[in-house]
Amino acid sequence: MQKYECVMVLHPGISDEEAVAIVDRFTKSVEGHGGEVQLHDHWGRRELAYPIEKQTNGDYHLIKFTADNSLVVEADRDLRLDEKVLRHLVVVDEDWAERNRASQAKRGKQVAEGGSTDEEEE
Repeated sequence: MQKYECVMVLHPGISDEEAVAIVDRFTKSVEGHGGEVQLHDHWGRRELAYPIEKQTNGDYHLIKFTADNSLVVEADRDLRLDEKVLRHLVVVDEDWAERNRASQAKRGKQVAEGGSTDEEEE
């Protein structure tokens, strides 16, 4: 399981109920594949940097979740086929990966040195 972030830009003409339904469908898909949604942040309607499908505004949603790669491929396909989703992007949460690598390296160093770190020796 890996941590991911998904940003969705939804069509501004859809109702709030339809937007909630799209996010709920994505969330249920994540949970159905054994993943877990940690965060859903609704950024609201914002102006786009450039028109997409003749739209100048979009309804932004950020979702952070953990899942397998198979879910990401399937979710990407589903979001691409949904006409109410103007754009979406699913990326690996690299900040988490970097923090995890640093933590693992620190733990490995402590185990190798018998539990002490360089800071304690100075």
